This record gives sequence, structure tokens and C-alpha cells, in this order.
Amino acid sequence: MYNFLENTQKNQYYKNCYDKSGYFIIKNVFMKKDLKLIIKDIKLAKNTYKYYDQNNLIRRIEKVYDKSPTLKLANKTIISTLNRIFNKKYTIFKDKYNAKPPGGEGFYAHYDGIFKFRNKKNKLENGWYKYGKDFLNVLVALDPCNKKNGSIEISKAHKNNFSYLLNNTYKGGTPNLKNEKKYNFKLIDLNMGDILIFKNTCPHRSKKNN
Repeated sequence: MYNFLENTQKNQYYKNCYDKSGYFIIKNVFMKKDLKLIIKDIKLAKNTYKYYDQNNLIRRIEKVYDKSPTLKLANKTIISTLNRIFNKKYTIFKDKYNAKPPGGEGFYAHYDGIFKFRNKKNKLENGWYKYGKDFLNVLVALDPCNKKNGSIEISKAHKNNFSYLLNNTYKGGTPNLKNEKKYNFKLIDLNMGDILIFKNTCPHRSKKNN
């Protein structure tokens, strides 16, 4: 189903890129015919959380990864790819389908998981780090992603601890970054079926879909 061949030399290359910059791209992991099934199953999925923009267009859908055999297999493919490259056992922590329709807004520069929240006992917790210490993101390109439609822009991973990284944010309950002009962002071009893997402490953002 998926067009990805195990290659030890390539896996080492990906790992080296991750250690150096915090991110890398793998080309052609998913085939176009399978992406159509994935998109269809996401749209038909029930018992998900849906969020809309100010124009009442879908902004994102969460909790979709296990809602059909196709989506389960896609998740299994991602997990096995990560396990093979990093020689670690990974598990899914959070999933979402991000949509950016024509005219759709971008996202401010931010980390993922670097924020404070209050638990049910009103105690402050350290974002994602309440649950673990090592997080990485996998972006699956369901469409071609480029400058024109507002593809992701990414900067090298920051390697400091949670408290230090938190001080780089506005601390308003979101991980949006202060002084984003300090960072060198690279626009990531992706074809359908490519995946971008990046550490959660890589500053990243995107612009409007034109």
C-alpha cells in the first residue's frame, strides 16, 4: 500500500539531519491513491473534534487516527518508520487534520507543547511535558504544499529545558513565540505523500493560503 523501502543508509542520513537541525523530509511515503482514501475517511469519521475558522470553514479535525482501517494503517506506517529510523519505540500522543482552504489563515510561530495549563485540581502543569520528555511531529502532505498555499516554515530545534523555552513564548496558555524575527525560517515544499518529521521544539509557522 505504501511506497517506502527500508534503507539503512537513508535511515542514518535522516537521523543525522534530525540530530543536527531537528527535522527532515521523507519523500513518497504515501501513494496518491491511498491519500484519497485517507482524506475520505477523515471527512467521514465520527466521534471527532471539529474546529472552524471565522468563515465557518474547517480549521482542524482531531482524534481521527483510528477511525477506519485505512487511517489505522497510515498510523502504523508512521510509527514503524519512526521506530526504524530512531531505533526507539514510539506511540501516538496527539493527532489532527489541519485544513487551510483558499484564503485560510496561517499559524503564528510557535513551539509545540511548551505552555502551562491547569489540571482538574487547578494545579499548573507543564504542557505536553506532563506526559513525557521526548516529542516529535509527523506532517503528512495530503496536498502539494508550497509558498503559494502557505506551506509550513520551520527553524532549527531549540535544545534547552522546558522553563527556558517557556520564557521564549508569550506565556498566554499558547506556545506562540516572542521575537520570531530572531529565527531563520525555511519554507518546506512538499509533494503529496511526502512527510516532514520535526522535533516539537523547532519553531514553526505558516502564512495564508493564497
